[in-house]
Amino acid sequence: MIKKIIFLLIIIGTINGCSRDDICTEETPTTPLLIITFKNFNNQLFSKSVDNLTVTTVVDNENIDVVKYSTTDSIAIPLRTGFDFTDYLFIEDDQEDVPGNTDKVTFNYIRENIYINRACAFKAIFKELSAEGETDTDNWIQELRVNKFTVENENETHIIIFH
Repeated sequence: MIKKIIFLLIIIGTINGCSRDDICTEETPTTPLLIITFKNFNNQLFSKSVDNLTVTTVVDNENIDVVKYSTTDSIAIPLRTGFDFTDYLFIEDDQEDVPGNTDKVTFNYIRENIYINRACAFKAIFKELSAEGETDTDNWIQELRVNKFTVENENETHIIIFH
């Protein structure tokens, strides 16, 4: 009988111990992705899709494809939350049997962690965003322009790449 009472008290204590903030809902804002749009270098008012775009980064000595063989005029990619920079390889006209034209871009920023709640923990926002491309003999990226210097939501373009 005492075992049943103790078991019942444990169940009641567990149920009462859970509160609404113990669940991180999909509506809760989390660390935002970096929004990049691609525009025509010769007519900068117009979007211009990149054919067969692949975007790759290196994590723990392993190549990770964030975007693979996509023809698009905008992408959303993550920034590293443990470092103040993220390197990406942007590969234009990438195909499985024929490598495309690769340009390296480094995004630099200052991280700020913001506490959300007990269930969701922290999210990062990125301030003082900058972008620089590595120059080579056949860059397809002509210009990198920072549109928003703070990455705190995914509602606006942060970087514009002209090609």
